[in-house]
Amino acid sequence: MAQNFSVGEISRILDAKIKNTPELQDVWVRGEITSYQKHASSGHIYITLSDTSASNAPPTNGGRTSNNRATLRCNYFRFAQTQLTFELKAGIEVELFGSVGIYAPQSSYSLTVRRVQKVGAGDLLKKLQDIRERLLKEGLVKTAETRRPLPLLPRRVGIVTGAGTAAFRDMLKQAVERYPNAEVVLAPAQVQGEDAPRSIVAAITEIQKPQWRCDVVIVGRGGGSAEDLMAFNDEAVCRAMATCPLPIVSAVGHQIDHPISDDVADYAAATPTDAARAVFPIVEDLRQKVLQSLKRASNAVEGELRVLQERFLRTSEKDFWEKPYVLVEEQSRWLDELESRLHYTFNSIVQTTTNSLQKLTPLSVLISQKIRLTRAGFETTAGRFEAFSPMATLKRGYSVVYSQGKIVTDSAKLKKGERIEIRLAKGGATAEIL
Repeated sequence: MAQNFSVGEISRILDAKIKNTPELQDVWVRGEITSYQKHASSGHIYITLSDTSASNAPPTNGGRTSNNRATLRCNYFRFAQTQLTFELKAGIEVELFGSVGIYAPQSSYSLTVRRVQKVGAGDLLKKLQDIRERLLKEGLVKTAETRRPLPLLPRRVGIVTGAGTAAFRDMLKQAVERYPNAEVVLAPAQVQGEDAPRSIVAAITEIQKPQWRCDVVIVGRGGGSAEDLMAFNDEAVCRAMATCPLPIVSAVGHQIDHPISDDVADYAAATPTDAARAVFPIVEDLRQKVLQSLKRASNAVEGELRVLQERFLRTSEKDFWEKPYVLVEEQSRWLDELESRLHYTFNSIVQTTTNSLQKLTPLSVLISQKIRLTRAGFETTAGRFEAFSPMATLKRGYSVVYSQGKIVTDSAKLKKGERIEIRLAKGGATAEIL
């Protein structure tokens, strides 16, 4: 049997089906705004987006062009809105990012918008991102470590902007009000249009020359649309600012995304007025700071003088002015105590050494012991010599025969008639070989 649904149920089913379809969620939709309304109290924006491709459709109805174009209801709620660089209005072509759903009260499909951009803005953002990445790789994008400090008291300030513009007048006004002693040099440049990048680069090149003796340079212009500020995203302009030998300030009156010139400058100001405030100090504030510093220094010197004076007065009341010996009295007492301690220490060392010497064995006893030991060793050695002496052998009845002063050990070597000497234990005798 066929199911029975109410109109609201059909709308809810279709809404659920659409929200569960990934192809219809988080999508970019391009078209022309044919209806634009911003609710006064809630701040929500309601847009009717029409298909621009329908105008290129082939003629129908006998050669007449059809005016029927596909439309899409778009809801841009206040909490999702961000500041734009262009004005949303009927007749412009845009790209809307969001999710498709069903608007149940009217049973019509709609787009809940989360982001808005002009057609072709995505390509421009990619181009700008490429420029940023190139400058970053070359080390031209300034960081907290590489940004140069602005001079505290600049004598001459160079300004690159349009001559006679509101931005230049605002900066001059700040200079006169805050620091009238500073000199301002204007390098006029075209800051909008196709020739603006070349003109800005030429002005930066000129203002940094030594003949102008500038201490810091401000480059910028007042606010405007994204197209008006595009010159300060130009790569040549950014390179000229990054390589400028003088500290440089980017003073572009931007609204949302800051221009690339802010990344390569030493100081990025939101407006030309803010740039002038950063560059030109307030003379009166400096004067007050100097006066306060002088006052603190004077108070510090006076305080130190009072301390010295009080110390001198206390010193003048000391007894040593009338009794100079009191100056050395304490040292003399200390020397006496030191002498007493030295005497006590010396006597203690002597007494300890004496006690140690008294405990030693007398030298005469040690000598007698040494003599006895030496005599005993000598007698033992003499006994050994005596035991092995030839005389001991002769005493046992042996004799020694000499021939011509040499001991005879072989009788065959003796000749008949040869005289020999015989050594006995006591005395000796002479004999002839028969």
